[in-house]
Order: sequence, then structure tokens, then C-alpha cells
Amino acid sequence: VSEELVKTGEGMKLLTTYKSPLYDLDGSVMGTVGVGIDVTRERAYEEELRRENHALETLFTTMDCGVMCHSMDGSRILSINRAALEILGYETLEEMLADGFQTVASSVVDEDKPALRGSIHSLDTVGDSVSVEYRVRHKDGRLLHVMGNIKLVEENGERFYQRFLLDCTAQKIREEEERTEKERQ
Repeated sequence: VSEELVKTGEGMKLLTTYKSPLYDLDGSVMGTVGVGIDVTRERAYEEELRRENHALETLFTTMDCGVMCHSMDGSRILSINRAALEILGYETLEEMLADGFQTVASSVVDEDKPALRGSIHSLDTVGDSVSVEYRVRHKDGRLLHVMGNIKLVEENGERFYQRFLLDCTAQKIREEEERTEKERQ
């Protein structure tokens, strides 16, 4: 079995070929018998899928919006991108798990954890989503304001939460400065 590039009247084709020796009555090889299957389109389609998957993976890992997916009980993180880890104050997924992730990261401010958990568990039907604001305390003491959107999704018969995290700290600081300025006037 092999793949061969052959020139045809229609141009170059990629064939998967199956070849076997052809024996005569005394057991000596008298030739070869084979079958060739045109796999040109299939290989082009596979390559296109690889390129598209690579592009999507690059987008997922480099975007500024945090994205994570976790199991319904919060015991498994199915995927998480760099931005989500940074927003939550972690370098790696392993570090976040070691710190005690159970539906909500340990870095979420204690007063905000019940509301965040309640929002997550309020989703009953696939497709339901909820937005919630909460705060995250980084190890260096910084306090981040996060706008989160949580959606209940299902793929291949498994339900899980898909979460988007956006750092809105700069917006909160501007709002506070504007409120302070108005109070002074």
C-alpha cells in the first residue's frame, strides 16, 4: 500500500495504490496486480481542515478575551486559553488547579464567589446564558474587575459550561473617576 502522485489527462492526481504480486501455476511471480484509488480531493480537504484548525487554535490561544470550558460539576477544565489564565491570575492551568478550582477559581474574591456560582448553576437548558460581574485578586495584590458570560452548551452528548472573561478594570476605574468628579462639582 502506498500513495503515488501520477500524471493523468486531467492533471496530477494522488492515488492510494494497493499492489500485490501475481503468481503463475508453478509459484513464480509473473507480474503485479494492483488497484489505485484517487484520493486527491480527500487529501486537499484534510489539508484545508488542518489549516483551518490551526487558524482557530491560534485565535483561541492569542485572543485577549478569556475563554474556558469546564464540566458541569466543575471538576474538569476542558479547555482554557492564555487570556483566561492571566485574568484569573495564573501562569498555567496546573497552577490554577493546584490552587483549588471547583467551578470558580480560588482567586475570585470571596464575597463574589456565591453570586458567581449561583449564576453558573442557574443555567438549566442548553443555550441558556448569563452575564455576571465579579472581582479577582491576583497574588501580587492587584484587584481586577471581570465581566463574565457563561453559557450552557452540549457537544457529543456532554453538557458543559463555556465561559468568556473580559477584564473591565480600566472601565471601572474610569467610571469611579467620573463619579468622583461629578460629586466634586
